[in-house]
Amino acid sequence: MAYPHTRRSVLAAVSMITLLSLTACGSERPSVADIKGQIAEMSGDTEVSDDQMNCLAKAYYDSDLSDEAVRFLVEAEDVTAISPEDLSKEDQAASKKLYEPLVKCLAPAE
Repeated sequence: MAYPHTRRSVLAAVSMITLLSLTACGSERPSVADIKGQIAEMSGDTEVSDDQMNCLAKAYYDSDLSDEAVRFLVEAEDVTAISPEDLSKEDQAASKKLYEPLVKCLAPAE
């Protein structure tokens, strides 16, 4: 049986992959703390723990996503307005590789 909170968290994580679709201005990759801050804001009232947010932020930071895509994650105001087709081919491939690590981050603690 799937855990209801895990299902919502996975959907939130998948939505975050979608948001990494456009390039933004700037020259450096956002920090893990910056990424975590955006995750916390986007998570709203879902039950994503601090440890899970740290794991998600580190996964994005360590990913093969371009710095521009990660910056867009931090700067995005509305992830629902972003389309996966907006990703560069490289970021599309990198985002597909992120699915399993993100799901692992959101798995319930045993």
